[in-house]
Amino acid sequence: MAALVAAAFVAASCGGGDKMPQQFNDHPDMKALGVTPERVAALDSVLQGFVDAEKVPCVTAFVAKGGDVVYEKSFGKKNLEQGIPAETDDIYILFSQTKAVVATALMTLYEKGLLDVEDPVSKWIPNFPDEVLVEDGEGGFKTVPAEQPVKVAHLLSHSSGYLAPVTNKYLRSLAAAGESVMAPRTTVKENVEFNLRFPLGFQPGSDWNYYYDMEVIAYLIEIISGKPLPEYLQETIFTPLGMNSTGYFFDDESLKPRFVTTYSKGQDGRFVTSPMSGVDRVFQGPKTYAGGTLGLYGPIRDYAKFCQMLLNGGEFNGHRILKPETILMMRQNRLPEVNAGGPGFQFGLGFELFHGTPSRKNVPAMSDDVFRWGGAAGTEYIIDPVNDLVILYYISMWGKPSECYDQYLKAAYGLFGLE
Repeated sequence: MAALVAAAFVAASCGGGDKMPQQFNDHPDMKALGVTPERVAALDSVLQGFVDAEKVPCVTAFVAKGGDVVYEKSFGKKNLEQGIPAETDDIYILFSQTKAVVATALMTLYEKGLLDVEDPVSKWIPNFPDEVLVEDGEGGFKTVPAEQPVKVAHLLSHSSGYLAPVTNKYLRSLAAAGESVMAPRTTVKENVEFNLRFPLGFQPGSDWNYYYDMEVIAYLIEIISGKPLPEYLQETIFTPLGMNSTGYFFDDESLKPRFVTTYSKGQDGRFVTSPMSGVDRVFQGPKTYAGGTLGLYGPIRDYAKFCQMLLNGGEFNGHRILKPETILMMRQNRLPEVNAGGPGFQFGLGFELFHGTPSRKNVPAMSDDVFRWGGAAGTEYIIDPVNDLVILYYISMWGKPSECYDQYLKAAYGLFGLE
């Protein structure tokens, strides 16, 4: 089934702009889509219920089928202290939603013939680690040679071993002995080059270790393109797709009121402002550190454009970002069957996948071809090629209540009678 869907995906996507939506349609025929007022009201009730029960301060949701926007609403307050209502164009901190954007940017260099995903990273970073750290059974550590070089695909799938748990355990022992192990956060180049002194934490391709690999991808983009990462993302993704309010840093301080405050729950169960809520650093300061792990801010519709581009097979807003074949390659699992992600966990070149057994779907209505990820403060997106859907859910909260997202997805699919 997956192979048939993939073939259909390529065939449809290669058709270009005459078949794929190039803009979102904000006035669809809801009846033709099977979306009834009762189903919309049910989704409203679910989201308003999260706010009323004080599970989240605010939430913004977006659902589009075939480019038809059937749902885009906000509930609650983006700033509780000032009582400011949430709006659909609010700007959220995206955290790890940054990763897919940066992975896509890297693949534009692949399509230009400037690298291959099977290339060793040492082709551009000659001193990239080639030894693997293991515990010696006596409370210490030793190194063994890497069985293969770290490849670009290992970084994109978080399977390189770069700064994996054993390495970080080793770093903690060094720190306890008084050594400096904290990499600078001045530029991504200085950050990555500082960490090159430490061995890998497992054999490349043998496991999954989420987080730091995308910093190296960001550095590779800067090396190969010859441009700072924010500039390359602006040129290749944000401007072509019309993602006009997404970025690492901002100069227009009139945008500040659109930023959503980030909260967590205090011991008394009340919302408290998170230190991550400070937006001054986004508008002021050196603005030099832009990495691949996190750092982007943006509104839900901007990211929905990015998702629709991927659903379209690489094209949106009259611009082709990637070829359909490249996106299909990104959607192939790169992890061994047993990995740290848990039973059934699969990951491609930038996204979680759902072909695994046991199933890891949030709700049964999700197709096997869904690819998705999210951000630490509760932003989520899924792209469902079988059902022709992009679904996004944005909150801004540490300690996010995961059951809320699952309830939302059930109601979002329920708009179309999918269960």
